[in-house]
Amino acid sequence: MPDGTYLLFHIYSLVEALYEAPFYWMGADKAYVSTAMQNRGVFTEQFAVERLRQVFGAENVLANIDIYESKGTKLAEIDVLVLFGNRALVLQAKSKRLTLEARRGNHLQIKEDFKKSIQDSSDQAYRCAKLIEEGRCSFKDAAGNAVTLPASLKRIYVICLISNHYPALSFQARQFLKFTATDTISPPFVMDVFALDAMTEMLSSPLHFLSYVDRRTGYTDKLMASHELTILSYHLKQNLWLNDEHDMVMLDDDISADLDLAMLVRREGIPGKGTPEGILTRFSATALGRMVKAIEARPHPATIDLGFTLLTLGEDTVLEVSAGIDLLAKQGIADGKNHDVTVGLGSGGTGLTIHCNDDPIEVAGPALQRHCHARKYTEHAQTWFGVCVRPMDQALRFGINLEFRWEQDDTMDALTKNMGKPGKLTSLLREAAKARTKVGRNDPCPCGSGKKYKKCCVT
Repeated sequence: MPDGTYLLFHIYSLVEALYEAPFYWMGADKAYVSTAMQNRGVFTEQFAVERLRQVFGAENVLANIDIYESKGTKLAEIDVLVLFGNRALVLQAKSKRLTLEARRGNHLQIKEDFKKSIQDSSDQAYRCAKLIEEGRCSFKDAAGNAVTLPASLKRIYVICLISNHYPALSFQARQFLKFTATDTISPPFVMDVFALDAMTEMLSSPLHFLSYVDRRTGYTDKLMASHELTILSYHLKQNLWLNDEHDMVMLDDDISADLDLAMLVRREGIPGKGTPEGILTRFSATALGRMVKAIEARPHPATIDLGFTLLTLGEDTVLEVSAGIDLLAKQGIADGKNHDVTVGLGSGGTGLTIHCNDDPIEVAGPALQRHCHARKYTEHAQTWFGVCVRPMDQALRFGINLEFRWEQDDTMDALTKNMGKPGKLTSLLREAAKARTKVGRNDPCPCGSGKKYKKCCVT
């Protein structure tokens, strides 16, 4: 700059250099190098625990969990275990790094270093995840206290965390990493401490964090980027979602500029936006955004899957469904009656039925269950979600999740023969808009707020 100062647009490179330099100083001290490497490993684990606890809470993030078979023999150890509802996250940390020879491009040395730093970590994590999946072992923390895991985990995510980054990490993971995923255990998510730092900073709620991990691991073979931060930045802007017809998506590094700036705003206090414009800024104030927060506050298996599904929706769908919920609540307040709406989610494999009422749970629960069961059957869906919201504040009262294979049934055919197709939400909103235009500006608002229409729901 003219005044002699320097302006660096990619602060990450400088931070990485400052982080990496001491390794070489300590490595040159032969008497201390083994202690340095041990401390480096301890740091990686402690850093992961600290950052994940900021997202999931201390009670849901456990460190150094030993796994024992029935005879008391220790089989494995989990570096960090995260539990949230019917999901678990198994993280194995490694401090082994690329040697200088590997950095120079020695192919054999690269493969050897990869095995020691990532493949071994992945193998350990998968062994632990499989022992959890089998459900025949006991678990104890570092103090010897028994740890109780959920009876049935729907998904176990595997994370391999390394203490340093190198440019070829993502590419090498795609080329060299061997694993066997299952219906319960996800493909491994290989990342460095910088990526985990940014993820926990920006995706600071359990559903947002796990939803991203779920999709990121599901697209292991479809996404290509030089750094994990690029993919995270894309998600924050566009909501990471790839259609089946996409075989490969390549992301350029300049996508991460907004994320770099947001981290500087948060960590260094420079002027600017601390949250990139996108999914974290556009959806939080909507009805569905509030529903996601309510699900996180009460992580019940019946609603966690709904939270994951809601976070995959596009902006137009979120705004449309949220407007539908707002309309149901206003109608319920105005006439004191029950109102409902059904919408399809995704490509037809699932849907959502929303009931809006103040009925007692023993009445509202079975009614929602019957309605969802019928809708799931008529739509030939694999899964179906149902929620009941309170008219006054649209608060989530309870939810249900039906998940089983569709099969033709004569009894259900008879019960649903007069059940029409669910109406389109856009049509419902359009009719509501027409009805509102018939209300005078000085008339009482039809939503029942007690205010004049011109000071309430006028558009």
